[in-house]
Amino acid sequence: MDSHQKADQHFTAEPKRTWLAKFWRGYTRILHAAFATLVGATILVLGVLFVNYVVLSTPKARAYRDLDPAVPECSDGLARGWTVLADTGRRPLAGTDLVDDGGWIDASNDENAAAASDPRWRTRFRCALQRHIVTAERPDGKPLDYTLGFLEFQEDGEPYALVSRSGGSDVANTSAMLRHAMESQMRASGRAAAGIRPVITQLDALKQHLSSGANYVLVFVHGWRHDARIGDGNVADLRLYAAHVARFLQQRCPTDPRACETKVTAIYVGWRGARVDEQGLRDLFGDAIGGFLGDVSAAATLFDRKPVSEAIAPAAISALRSIESVLATPRPDGSQRNNRLIVAGHSLGGNMLATGLKDDVLKAVRRHAFGKTLPPVLGNLVVLINPASEASKWTTVQRAVWERIALRADENTPAAEIVRDTGFFPPEQRPVMISVTAALAFPAGGLRPGDCAWIGLDIDDGYQAARQRIRQRLASTDAMFHSGVDYDWATHDLFPTFKLDFRPAGGFLDRVAARFEGRQPRGMTCTPPRAAAALHALLTLPLRALAVIAETFPFQVSLREESHTIGNLDPPRPAAGVLADTQPSAAPFGTTHELLGLHDTGRERHHAYATLADASIDCPRSDGWLTRARMRKQDHHGQFWDSEDLALVDPARPGFAKPAARFVHGLHLTGIAPITLANDPFWNMRAFDNALSRHDGYRLSSFICAMNQLVLDDITESTPQMIDTMGVPGVQSSDVRP
Repeated sequence: MDSHQKADQHFTAEPKRTWLAKFWRGYTRILHAAFATLVGATILVLGVLFVNYVVLSTPKARAYRDLDPAVPECSDGLARGWTVLADTGRRPLAGTDLVDDGGWIDASNDENAAAASDPRWRTRFRCALQRHIVTAERPDGKPLDYTLGFLEFQEDGEPYALVSRSGGSDVANTSAMLRHAMESQMRASGRAAAGIRPVITQLDALKQHLSSGANYVLVFVHGWRHDARIGDGNVADLRLYAAHVARFLQQRCPTDPRACETKVTAIYVGWRGARVDEQGLRDLFGDAIGGFLGDVSAAATLFDRKPVSEAIAPAAISALRSIESVLATPRPDGSQRNNRLIVAGHSLGGNMLATGLKDDVLKAVRRHAFGKTLPPVLGNLVVLINPASEASKWTTVQRAVWERIALRADENTPAAEIVRDTGFFPPEQRPVMISVTAALAFPAGGLRPGDCAWIGLDIDDGYQAARQRIRQRLASTDAMFHSGVDYDWATHDLFPTFKLDFRPAGGFLDRVAARFEGRQPRGMTCTPPRAAAALHALLTLPLRALAVIAETFPFQVSLREESHTIGNLDPPRPAAGVLADTQPSAAPFGTTHELLGLHDTGRERHHAYATLADASIDCPRSDGWLTRARMRKQDHHGQFWDSEDLALVDPARPGFAKPAARFVHGLHLTGIAPITLANDPFWNMRAFDNALSRHDGYRLSSFICAMNQLVLDDITESTPQMIDTMGVPGVQSSDVRP
């Protein structure tokens, strides 16, 4: 090889070595950057977890309302009653009965404000039993009052014992439990107590309180981001509910002596639903910054708290059944005490009830005798408000009913069998368990492209009335989207995201982009789409791209019954038919009813706690409305009954008012036949935001009244004064096609 050939090889190999060196240096830089990013992300995640679970963590085992009722501060409060919350709250109301921030903040129902005026209230509010008075100035001399009690559980379901001093600690709690166990054993063996007074649990105090007299008991199980601490917003919500019920009983008193003697007791079931001390963050950084940090920190704890709510469920249900048994005990003379019990659970509190009662409900359905009334599963009624619970916990019960009845006729199921099975539950069947969720839009399942063309028709095809009603509903929906829909974002979008179903989150991103661009969301309006401004379209491009990625992300959970919540699973619409048809769904499981407010012309005004004694609240008796609604639709076997369209009764008979909100059986004008019988006792309701809005918007007086009317009144009372309903103005049979 000559010198020229060696030089050529040298120049050829040198660039290759240079290129390889550059490639290796670039590759190592990428590896270093990726490693640094991974380390940084890991540190960030660990830092967030450390902050959430150590720095900002709430106490793991602490009772907030554990003072024995025999403590002087508590016994004096029970004897005299406390007006401090109403008295302190009237000052910030400044002479108006409106509530701050559209009703979401009630300045007249704030324990922290009362404690700021007098620090002794921090001790008094720790009492396990409290008597609150909204007003003591009434013509009859009887105060508008109620009793508030607490049932708190540790994360493993263990209850808390009461303490007999304001500085009680966990050691005192343990000592109290031991002394209580010892006293119980001594009583069982017949030996004297030797002067030892047993220290009781919160449950014992409640049972003793409810063991006499006529009681209306309202139980509230709180959800995510709440507990029983002083100043918690859900405790204030329960006080608002209890004061409302006391007012409703006061209204019934002149015509119903039983209402006069009935005492209201509200029971708050507390657990560690708040993993992060959000109140501490607000106190430290202010409402704006602290609230934002609290939202960010708490967001990661949803499914840390969900298993805890399920672990506590057996203990909570057993405690409530113990209270139920006390309420069922008759007077010494054998007469009934007219006690009633309604149990409500919100968010993860609804999940706790759905989990704890599922097996009992399934057993009740499987043992149900044809034509007999299904008895309540707990108390008189169980209400799940925006439950953060898998839809499967409800559809399992629906399937148990579905397996025992025939819903639609086919070549193997004659029509006579359908008619027979409508009596599986009798006409006097009351609801025993309901779920109500703030829905996103009308109609359930959305609009198809051909629906808008059909809605716009102006022909005589028998659907004119139904078409007009759909137009009116869509106009309301368009206005609702223009101003912002107050639906339950937490259970509609956030819950599926944590269950690895990103499709609802994709829809949320698309709605955000649509609102910014000034257009209506897809499938929710018949308003012709308008082109967005070029700048707006450019700014929303990342949102729309994320929406597409979320909706098409591979390997996400596709079983809707496991990723969607109870109230956000609508039965799929059949392929055939128009919106006014009633075609059977191939998967008849999910939502079954609709709930609408009666304030169509504007938002209902909220009522502050301190104003409830004199506020313009009307919640009259509503006996018999459900029977009348079913009778009005007797030509459809009661299906599609509507509480605003009732069979006539003798006008001279008093006490037959409609409920405070509109209950509708089936999903009207969606093209879907009802998936449950007219008399089915399990109602899974889609609520419009003029009845129930966003995740925590359950404070409207009409909503509180409507839920309690189901227990306060005999809604299935039958009367011979009911008359022929044919020809009565209302929803005509041509509006829907069975």
